[in-house]
Parts: sequence; C-alpha cells; structure tokens
Amino acid sequence: MAADREMVEAMRSRAETLRSQVERATAGFDSVMAQLRSVEVTAVSADRLVTVVVGADGKLRSLRLDPGIYHQPDSAELAATIEETIRVAGDAAQQRMVELCEPLLPPELVGQKDFTGSPEQLLESITGGFADILRKG
Repeated sequence: MAADREMVEAMRSRAETLRSQVERATAGFDSVMAQLRSVEVTAVSADRLVTVVVGADGKLRSLRLDPGIYHQPDSAELAATIEETIRVAGDAAQQRMVELCEPLLPPELVGQKDFTGSPEQLLESITGGFADILRKG
C-alpha cells in the first residue's frame, strides 16, 4: 500500500512539474515566436568575397559579392563558396532559434531532439516533444 501511495505521489509530482513546464512554455510563446521570426544571420566566406544574410528559415535574404570575385574567374569555386556560406549561415540561424527556445524546454528535451526548420516547424517539434514526455511519463 505504501509503495502504491509513493508511486501515485511520484506520478502527481511529475505531472505537476510537466504542467508547470507547459505553462511556462505557452506563456512565452508569442514572445518567442516573434523572436524566432526575426532571426537573421550574416555569414562571410573565408576569403571575405561573399556575404550572405539568411532568415530563421535558412532562406537567403541577401547576397553581396565583393568586386574581388572578378579576379578569380573560377565560377565553380565561386558557386561552392556561395553555397557553403549560405549553409554556415543557415546552421547558425537554426542554432540561434534553438537557443531562443531552450528556456521553454523541459530538461528532457534540451539536446535530445533535432529541432530544425522554420519557426513554426521548430515549435511543432517542441510540442511533439512535450507530447512524447507525457506519453512516457
């Protein structure tokens, strides 16, 4: 009997912890969503000839090519440099979005899921993570 009561109390405590985490996450939802949508990251190529800005979704917002690119006529190399610079910026944008969301996440989700995509996809993944915890919990 005592073991059953302890188990019930542990389950109640866990449910209360999850409830407070969900409340904290939903309370900051609008603010975090606005921050996520405003994420922009600038990256500069190693040779400093390519500068890109990507948004939270990893999509290119701007591209600036230094006139020095005309001194290196290898178009394949230029294309590879542009693609790599966009990838670096996109990865940094994803990381920034995860950092913005981490305060809302229960410890079980921090570093455990691959949170990527647009702000909406990221928040959908977080919601799914909460649901997984509740199912397991």
